[in-house]
Amino acid sequence: MNEEINPDAVSDGELLPMADANKPIKQVSALKIRISHIFKPLDGMYHIGFAFILPVMIMALIYIAMEVWPFGKSSVLVLDLNGQYVYYFEALRDILRGEQGLLYSFERALGGEFLGIIAYYLASPFSILVALFPEGHITESLYTILLLKCGLSGMNMCVYLHKSHPTKPVSEVIFSVMYALTSYAVVMQHNTMWIDCLLFLPLILLGVESLIKYKKYKLYVITLAVAVFSNYYIGYMVCIAVAAYFFFYYCMCTPSERNPIGERCHFIKTLLRMMLYSAIAVGIASIIIIPAYYSLQFGKTTFSSPNFDFKQKFDFLDLIAKMYPGTYDTVRPEGLPFVFSGTITLILLPVFFIIKNITPRQKIAYGALMGFFIFSFNSTTIDLVWHGFQRPNWLNYRYSFIFCFVIIVMAYLVYEHIRELDMKVVLGTGAVLGLLICIIQKFDNEAVPDLAGVWFSIACIAVYIILLSGCRRNWLDGSIQTILCVAVLLELFCNGLLQTIALDKDVHYSSRASYMNFMNKWTPAAEWMNENDTSFYRAEKTEHRKTNDNFALNIRGLSNSTSTLNAKQIEFLERMGYSSRSHWSKYLGGTPVADSLLGIKYIMTLDSKEMNDVYGEPIYHDEKNETVIYENPYALSLGYMVNSDVVDFDMEDDKSPFDRMNKLITKLVGSETKLEIFKAYKNIKPTTENLDLSYVTGHKKYSKVNTSRSGKLIFTFTPVNDKEIFVYFPSDYRRDAKLKVNGSDVSEYFTNETCRIVSIGKQPAGEELIVSLTLDKDEIYIGNGSNYFYYLDEELFEEVMPKLQENGFIIDSFTDSSFEGKITATEDKSLFLLTIPYDEGWNVYIDGEKVETFEVLDSLTAIELTPGEHTVSMKYFPKCYTYGITISICSLALFLIILVLDFILHRRKPVIAFQTGAFKKPVLSEYDDK
Repeated sequence: MNEEINPDAVSDGELLPMADANKPIKQVSALKIRISHIFKPLDGMYHIGFAFILPVMIMALIYIAMEVWPFGKSSVLVLDLNGQYVYYFEALRDILRGEQGLLYSFERALGGEFLGIIAYYLASPFSILVALFPEGHITESLYTILLLKCGLSGMNMCVYLHKSHPTKPVSEVIFSVMYALTSYAVVMQHNTMWIDCLLFLPLILLGVESLIKYKKYKLYVITLAVAVFSNYYIGYMVCIAVAAYFFFYYCMCTPSERNPIGERCHFIKTLLRMMLYSAIAVGIASIIIIPAYYSLQFGKTTFSSPNFDFKQKFDFLDLIAKMYPGTYDTVRPEGLPFVFSGTITLILLPVFFIIKNITPRQKIAYGALMGFFIFSFNSTTIDLVWHGFQRPNWLNYRYSFIFCFVIIVMAYLVYEHIRELDMKVVLGTGAVLGLLICIIQKFDNEAVPDLAGVWFSIACIAVYIILLSGCRRNWLDGSIQTILCVAVLLELFCNGLLQTIALDKDVHYSSRASYMNFMNKWTPAAEWMNENDTSFYRAEKTEHRKTNDNFALNIRGLSNSTSTLNAKQIEFLERMGYSSRSHWSKYLGGTPVADSLLGIKYIMTLDSKEMNDVYGEPIYHDEKNETVIYENPYALSLGYMVNSDVVDFDMEDDKSPFDRMNKLITKLVGSETKLEIFKAYKNIKPTTENLDLSYVTGHKKYSKVNTSRSGKLIFTFTPVNDKEIFVYFPSDYRRDAKLKVNGSDVSEYFTNETCRIVSIGKQPAGEELIVSLTLDKDEIYIGNGSNYFYYLDEELFEEVMPKLQENGFIIDSFTDSSFEGKITATEDKSLFLLTIPYDEGWNVYIDGEKVETFEVLDSLTAIELTPGEHTVSMKYFPKCYTYGITISICSLALFLIILVLDFILHRRKPVIAFQTGAFKKPVLSEYDDK
């Protein structure tokens, strides 16, 4: 009697009986059978749709509760998504629509490579969705991306659980949704570029398991390559996790589990395969990794000076507290990991190490992996390694989502054996967890609020113990699992909402109107400039929503904030008197001299703001938005000829930007006498109120006599004219103060954005002026040897600037990354100064011959020319970009070659049917009624 055979079960070399040897067999093409096998992996996996939809629904409900537009006035813009990323997405939309270049941008501080910004912020495949939304709906495009990534996180986790540890669909959905809505996923969601690695992690680790067991590599290579491409920074952390997971999984599995095909020297061969395919995946992503590395060399690698001394970062009880629902501390530098992964995970995690159904091998392996991550969190040294050997600037423990994945899988493995669980163990675990949260409450842990943290946690623990008991006893004919799923969804919604509310209190979600109204206010002026002046120019504005406004308004200027910073460029702008430090620069502290030297041709401002006389009258007035545009007639070209003496100019010699610019102008024009374009009010000695004077290196230190009273430094002088007066107080030890003129507040000073030149406006000549600094702290430090108050000598300024304009770079054509034009050099002006931050990626050709560029003024680009007229051609394309493209192409080609060879070696032969009642593989056939 013949057995019934499932043709899908046929394996190489098997001799299998036929269902009916005399029954006719319908032959089909190998192609048709192969197509059917493409969809075979989806058999029994249609529940993954729920793993996608449910997290999307929960996250959408959270945003609805937060009154995100169109259900209220709020938006998804928070922290860096609000301050930085949204503007980069605006720039990406312009790139995708062909309105902006990919390699370089002058919309960031004076100019800079842009591929590094793309690599860090925008390389995710999901980013292209912004181009599908109409202009003015950038916040909605980001909202869609966040929800989509949330859903895919759940779906991919469900695929992992189904393939690696298959059980009931509802169980897979429950734990998949928990992964998609961990506290990390909710709180860090605004760092949208990081979430790609979170959503690809389950597939990457599934690929590792398949590579170890079955030598299958495609899933691993593709997902790891896409993850690293999407964000090299978190991708680097995933690579560390992959290395750890490889050894963990190999040691956890028994020999028959990890080597079911009986391969000899399996460990060595598997390790070599792992190294090869990892190298291929990273190589494919090199087209983005190498430009990113090039970008980091401009200053990010030296942004902080981390201390690698080993120290414990927190008490273990504080970490346990963060595993309870409703707990939130902060995203600021003192914050702990966001590791809440569902209360059911918290309950089942200790049970993992108790029940007999989990083998000792699994307990040791998972315990070691879990301990590795806890040790990484709590060790300053290891934590720095995870973060690329740099201390994070806020948003700590950026790899903690991997820990969440591990503990969720551990809880899932326990839940697989729910019918065999000893409920006394579960009840005891719940009791200990309830007692523990009460102890944490006793220590007044700020991350654990009484109602939302303690009571909510106790309620969840009680409900889950009841439901787990019901699942063990199969209450309601198995429907209890559906009730458990609903309870999990409700808990995740409540926790997500509590986390989002806490994040709002911590750093504040911006309203949609705050973004859209600002853009609507300034866009008409920006568009007017672009339409009426097609030449290359720089422009700025005096009102800012955030530092990166220029990307949204398409303005070439000097304001910018990015983690891929150019340290020298930022320092240069600070020395010119602008507000510039750390990783950002902003158009605050501008003067006619600095603006002209850097080519700021247009200044957008409010019609109520008083401007310096050199700018004349506004050339544009928008009455509706109350904005105007001033043209700077003395703005210089992108490049201009200067005296070669400027090569030796040291930007560090002076503490005052006014003295520095006076000397710089003197060098630029080659004057033998010092040109004082800024005139100082000299010998102004301050009087004090409640302050004592002492001296420290290079500074005068003023300390409060009575710390309970305010202290004041008072400067009194009489203006000699009614020109605009500028003030600058040098200090290496900045302490917050308030600047007042005749008793009226002007601005703060020495705070984040006020370490710069400040204008105190035009003051009447001959009338006594009282300027005071009121201390916020107990002391203040003012640099020695400098004057503090200056005015512009407009007559000398109007005489000198045209001398620099007459030998300017005449630009005939340009793009964001190339220029064509002419320049005329003379005997006394033989140095071609470009106000472009020095970058070896610029390839400059003079009269068709490539020339070497060099750095001047510690930041800008210069070229030595012979007297006469020259043609200039400039193109931006660093050599490393070629290396990245080459490595990616070669890696992709190697991957395709391996795929082709694999296909050839394993392709099936045409169908050969036998009437003898049996057939041997490889045979492809389709049975009647099958």
